[in-house]
Amino acid sequence: MLLSTISLVVFLGLVAYDVWPIGVTVIWVLVVLIMLLQFIVYAIDQISASASHIWKAGRNVMGKVVQGFRSLASGHGG
Repeated sequence: MLLSTISLVVFLGLVAYDVWPIGVTVIWVLVVLIMLLQFIVYAIDQISASASHIWKAGRNVMGKVVQGFRSLASGHGG
């Protein structure tokens, strides 16, 4: 089924290219740009999620450090 789908798309693409080569080329470039854009958006999402996790982990560690200093200052010995 995949082979028949690919064959049909290639055939229709070649027929369309024979009729309107500039239009097919422009549409192809737009499709490639949109396909690349989804990976760029996904990468930005992953980077921001990682940065958020790192920020939360740092905040938790700093909270524990501050809590340890406070317990040392109050003489409880944490």
